[in-house]
Amino acid sequence: MLRHVEAPDGVAIASEVSGAGPPLVLVHGAGSARWSFDAVRPHLETRFTVIAIDRRGRGDSTDGGQYALERECEDVAAVVRDAGAALLMGHSYGGLVAAGAAQLLDLPRLALYEPAMGGVLTTGETIERWERMVEAGDRDEVVREFYRDIAGYGEDAIDELARGPVWEARTRIVPTVPRELRAELAHRFDPGALAALTMPVLLLLGTESPGWAVRSVRAYADAIPGAELCMLEGQGHSANMTAPDLLAAELERFLAR
Repeated sequence: MLRHVEAPDGVAIASEVSGAGPPLVLVHGAGSARWSFDAVRPHLETRFTVIAIDRRGRGDSTDGGQYALERECEDVAAVVRDAGAALLMGHSYGGLVAAGAAQLLDLPRLALYEPAMGGVLTTGETIERWERMVEAGDRDEVVREFYRDIAGYGEDAIDELARGPVWEARTRIVPTVPRELRAELAHRFDPGALAALTMPVLLLLGTESPGWAVRSVRAYADAIPGAELCMLEGQGHSANMTAPDLLAAELERFLAR
């Protein structure tokens, strides 16, 4: 079932809702949409009402005017409030968004899978080059470079992705990537704000994940009192696609307590 929630600035945030049980809101990363959780949702739907959102500017969500990370946090907070006492999980850039939304909410539990900490994903020069490539219509190459340089994929894995059913969807939403990377680059990590979080927090990190993810997760772990760190053995930045059963099992273990 598709549901829309209106954000404070009037943007309509779409969510795919499935399953039964306590509500669990899933927030995808840059270069993705709600379909990034398609492989995970079936493992969670027997225990949770899964609410996989399309962040603003993609999928069935609308978009706003000037982009800001703060608006994304407000979007997620609006979806969580609409769902009730929802659990929240964010991945990558969506983890940064979810952590910001958590500061606006009274959440029962929060899970963050390799949340970006600000200033770690890429450089301003790369963002500007990707913007020029998008303008020139070379979206396919931008997606390839994004998965190689940020997600840590090898060329064979990228080729496999390119043969998959959602590659075209990835190229359609690639114009949203530079603005999000620019916001991540400008974001300043605030340990004090994270230290004020009072709900139980799970941090997920793949043993094969890129260096920026390791640095980010360690920073979050140092900042959030009592945060639990879970290592995803043999996985990288995309266990939601490569090991959805493993990711779902760890989420269920933590969230269903």
